[in-house]
Amino acid sequence: MRPRAPSAWMALGLLLALATPLAAQMSAPLDSLTLAGMRWRSIGPANMTGRISDIEGVPFPSRTFYVASAAGGIWKTTNAGTTFKPLFQNEKVVSIGDIAIAPSDSMRIYVGTGEESIRNSISPGGGFYRSDDGGENWQLMGLEKTETIGRVVVHPTNPDIVYAAASGAIWRTNPERGLYKTTDGGRTWTLSKFISDRAGFVDVAMDPSNPEHLIATAWERIRGPYFLQSGGPGSGIWRSRDGGATWTQMKGGGLPESNLGRVGLSWSQSHPNIIYAMIEADTLPNVRPAADAARQTRPSGLWKSTDAGETWTRMQPQNVRPFYYSQVRVHPTDPDKVWWSSTPVNYSEDGGVTARTATVGLHVDHHAQWIDPNNPEYHVVGNDGGIGVSHDGGRSYTFANSFVVAQFYNISVDMRRPYHVCGGLQDNGSWCGPSRRQSGSITTTHWYTVGGGDGFGTQNDPTDSNLVYATSQGGNMFRIDITTGQRTSLGRPQWRPAYNVWMDSIAVALGGALEPSNAQQRRRVAEFQSRATQDSLDLQLRWNWNTPFFLSHHNPQVFYAGSNRVVKSMKRGDDMYPISPDLTTVDTMAIRIAGTITGGITPDVTGAERYSTIVSLAESPLRPGMLYAGTDDGNVWITRNDGGAWENLTGNFSGVPAKTYVSRIEPSRHDPATVYVTYDNHRRGDFTPYVFVSHDYGKTFRSIVNNLPQGGIDYVHVIREDLVNPDLLFVGTDVGLYASLNRGATWQRFMTGFPTVPVTDLKIHPRDQELI
Repeated sequence: MRPRAPSAWMALGLLLALATPLAAQMSAPLDSLTLAGMRWRSIGPANMTGRISDIEGVPFPSRTFYVASAAGGIWKTTNAGTTFKPLFQNEKVVSIGDIAIAPSDSMRIYVGTGEESIRNSISPGGGFYRSDDGGENWQLMGLEKTETIGRVVVHPTNPDIVYAAASGAIWRTNPERGLYKTTDGGRTWTLSKFISDRAGFVDVAMDPSNPEHLIATAWERIRGPYFLQSGGPGSGIWRSRDGGATWTQMKGGGLPESNLGRVGLSWSQSHPNIIYAMIEADTLPNVRPAADAARQTRPSGLWKSTDAGETWTRMQPQNVRPFYYSQVRVHPTDPDKVWWSSTPVNYSEDGGVTARTATVGLHVDHHAQWIDPNNPEYHVVGNDGGIGVSHDGGRSYTFANSFVVAQFYNISVDMRRPYHVCGGLQDNGSWCGPSRRQSGSITTTHWYTVGGGDGFGTQNDPTDSNLVYATSQGGNMFRIDITTGQRTSLGRPQWRPAYNVWMDSIAVALGGALEPSNAQQRRRVAEFQSRATQDSLDLQLRWNWNTPFFLSHHNPQVFYAGSNRVVKSMKRGDDMYPISPDLTTVDTMAIRIAGTITGGITPDVTGAERYSTIVSLAESPLRPGMLYAGTDDGNVWITRNDGGAWENLTGNFSGVPAKTYVSRIEPSRHDPATVYVTYDNHRRGDFTPYVFVSHDYGKTFRSIVNNLPQGGIDYVHVIREDLVNPDLLFVGTDVGLYASLNRGATWQRFMTGFPTVPVTDLKIHPRDQELI
């Protein structure tokens, strides 16, 4: 029986289970017959899910709706969420921005790819797609270079007339941003409105009483390796009264006079004069402190027009993280009922005059909502943790998540029988579950949580399967005993203990006096103060959002982690201490931006952009204490004596742009002089795969990209060498898995029978020889 579709991010959703060891199966050429003999099986998880970007449905009496995910394609239910079927199986793109069902033909589905909520872990899109059979088959209809499409709107009576709001490239400027229109179902497109190569369109709404009357919102924004800039002079609200032939910017009428950021729209279907907008707006420039305090406050929040957009009134101030939310939806028959997603979701029954919290009991980060126009008591909402279905107008929800779109960053395995797999998920904690059962399938009840927050790396003690290590964002690390539930926070090195020691030394040198009384005392005090200052600076550590750490291959009590320095513990993560200098470029401008002012109009200093940090860390399985470290600003280092001396290998790579993120370092299990390194430069708008090997401890590197796909979303997350066959390599990219039987001389796609998925991590179980 063919297994169900896998997890959206392959770091855990799939498991290669073979009757004989993996290396033996892979000894033959990778032809269609060899690939056909291999079977992937889903091991879950079934009880946690991932980020949802849109939900659209066919009105009652149909029980059909579609769910778009940030990194798991599209899912369809025809029984109101009881079961789901995966769509979009063969397209080389997984990130979905928006779905639109033609009102006059429910089998005509349009999809704009590329999630528009540009958080740091987003995957880019690959164009605009159309289906004429309810999602069974898809055609690419252009707009490949738009990269993100925030909204798709279809004419109410002509399914060939479609508008697509393209917010554009995420990590660079590009001229393909703008509002597009097609009159032939996507075969040809007209750029209806262009602002600039920095400002695209994120939303468009159509007057329910006149399809020629449109309002669209432009959004100037860009993300980089260490910053987010939401808002600017290119953002704005635009109106067309002739089906997009001409546009006029909407100003005045009560709208904010300052620069705008992201703006979301919802036009009342029952009262076309009523429009709601979620507006991100800056304070007014050049306002002195003595001026009106209201002019110094961001006028962001829920806005409302009762005259089809001529005038506007700010109703509510809630607008947390506008770049990530900014969704507003009005009830299909009652214009006073409105939901708007900040965090949590807010709800009003009096047109925004008062507000209260909605979607209680669900994940708080909401991005999508569909209300059945024929049965308004039926709501479906989407968030970072899947979907919720309400049959009572939003008063209560069921957690209808039988589809798998979990977004794993990293995975690990233990040594029990059957072995368990653990991993951390975007905004859904860290979980563990079995790789198989003696009989029956793996279900929700077999998975258990070991950590909260954004889950990232996990590690399993190979000598004690009850000990699991997990991280959450920003380097918060924990050790968990799963039998007792005891959870120990691993204390990271910090400046205060050493500082206190130096202060004690100063007190001793002074001998009880308040000030030095002679030259010798002054010299001693000055020396101690200098050491205290230097130690304090050295231990102001920077920890990446996704902090790398591991247990030594040679002794599981030895623990390593990376901040801007490599730290070590001899006590299972307790009493960590630095064993390296700062291995980054120490880009002080980038560090300051990431730590204090990132976000744009609305500051978003969460640590997600923390920069000049170690992001890849590994130890040779053959030589204890031979460590490699890679940073998010392009440095690669080696130490052969456990941190006694470090050698910078950065200049030994050719063809890699400066400051490119080091996505993975893989020391060989067969030759101590061999190491593999992958780089990922998508955070600067470069999707090129970079894969290198060295056979001389990093003195020289050569590229082994060879025939790996290029020109699309092909950047590399991970490389792994087989544990038995040194010729066998695996590479995971943002759109699939590739294998090589000749050490990277040639590559072949290794995802037979399954859809495109981002492969963020790979593991080969050391005992069972299964690829996870």
